[in-house]
Amino acid sequence: MSSKADPTPHYFTRRETGFDPTGLARNPWFADAVAGGPISALFGHIIETAGFDPGFEICRVTIDILGVVPRSLLTPTIVPVRQGRQAQLYRIEMRAGDKMVAQAHVLLARQLDTPAFPTPQSHPAPEDVAEDNFLIGASMAGAIKTRPIMGRVREPGRGVCWMRMDGEIVLGVPTSPFVKACLFADFGNGVGSATHAHEWSYANLDISIQFFRKPRGDWFLLDAHTEGAGNGHAVAQSVFADADGVYAKGTQTVFVGPGRPRP
Repeated sequence: MSSKADPTPHYFTRRETGFDPTGLARNPWFADAVAGGPISALFGHIIETAGFDPGFEICRVTIDILGVVPRSLLTPTIVPVRQGRQAQLYRIEMRAGDKMVAQAHVLLARQLDTPAFPTPQSHPAPEDVAEDNFLIGASMAGAIKTRPIMGRVREPGRGVCWMRMDGEIVLGVPTSPFVKACLFADFGNGVGSATHAHEWSYANLDISIQFFRKPRGDWFLLDAHTEGAGNGHAVAQSVFADADGVYAKGTQTVFVGPGRPRP
């Protein structure tokens, strides 16, 4: 957790071999586990600092959560999968001890000047929306600010919200818009949930982000909803935008199970 000597909220501390989660990275469902958002953001940090060829653009990041991620030292390994002239693919394996607990695949395409055909973004700008406590308890000790347009976490239905994160993912490392975007990509199944959490849970099993471009600025829009066929799983679908327009679209595979009664 943050201290008086270090007031900046953060999810991880860098160690010699990996990353040590703080209490702010805690999973809300399991006392000694790490939540999906911090894991996704940590992968974003690793991707950004990996030193990939600057002539290639990140066009897809997929993350698989391979069970409960323990709140212990997490060690990443980057494995090249494809090294082509037009596309490159890497796998990042995240281990707790000897066990792989999560993995990410990063697809990069060669940067070229091509025609643009952007997705329309019709929501009001963040400065035109009032700030409110949209996330209910997932505010990273106040570092995450929200300006909701539609819906609310823990209420079924489509959710639309501007978000801003002023903390750090890794202590002492300024958080870039790309890493913040990876954090918010995990929020779709909560912002756009289809059920009440006390009736049916909606834990995500993976995160997939298709980037049109790198995000920019401080405020990030999430427009999310969930659809399913009533057979134990569903798909949370998200549109991500910044002040300049839509920068990505994403999905999460959601495991639907019996909820937990409220205290």
